[in-house]
Amino acid sequence: MLATRWIGVTVAIHLVALIVRGIEVGACPVASRWETLSLLALLIVTMHLVLAGISRDRSTLIFGIAVTFLLQLGSASFSLGESITDPQGIDSISSLHAFTAWIGVAGVSTAGIHGVLWLLLKRSIKSGQFGVLFHRLSSLESLSRLIRLATVIATVSLVVTMVSAVFLGEVLTWSTGPVTSISLALAILFGVLALVPRSTGTVTAWRAWFSVTGLGGVIFIIVWIIRFGPHA
Repeated sequence: MLATRWIGVTVAIHLVALIVRGIEVGACPVASRWETLSLLALLIVTMHLVLAGISRDRSTLIFGIAVTFLLQLGSASFSLGESITDPQGIDSISSLHAFTAWIGVAGVSTAGIHGVLWLLLKRSIKSGQFGVLFHRLSSLESLSRLIRLATVIATVSLVVTMVSAVFLGEVLTWSTGPVTSISLALAILFGVLALVPRSTGTVTAWRAWFSVTGLGGVIFIIVWIIRFGPHA
């Protein structure tokens, strides 16, 4: 309980810092590498806290915190030497587009993390090797529910992102490299996953594998941003 409260306080401080930065620049704070990674870190840990609150399953929370720590570490390293240019002329639709995009990315990441854990736990059970993960995680059924919840959140957010992109018109041409096409593919993939009825067995296994595939797409986007910076 004490650890959960500490995490909650830390997330709240993080949120306040990003809100202050957003007010300062008058837009969603994604104009630099460290802002982008910091926002993604906040959204991922928030996603895990929300899922833990809904499902009452806190067994996977530590894994989300670990990913968040790595992203914050990367964010801090970029903040040491990166100059920041405040975005100019960013309207509310552009901010909505950016914010929902990163909620979607956080949802895909969360589903992918739970997909990896589901596959590892299933392998542990099938092989009869009841190690740390077996005793740490709750059950395959609980992990499956968490994957589906994260999938629905990611789908709704990515759909809003794509709809807002339509109103941005020529702004779409500002996208760097394959980020837009990968995001569109993730939206379609997770839209299909969200529509598939909740099930066990083969359907759940496919959902887990596709979630892991989505996580691979997110890793590519993060690497691209680290290499070339956030898109305009």
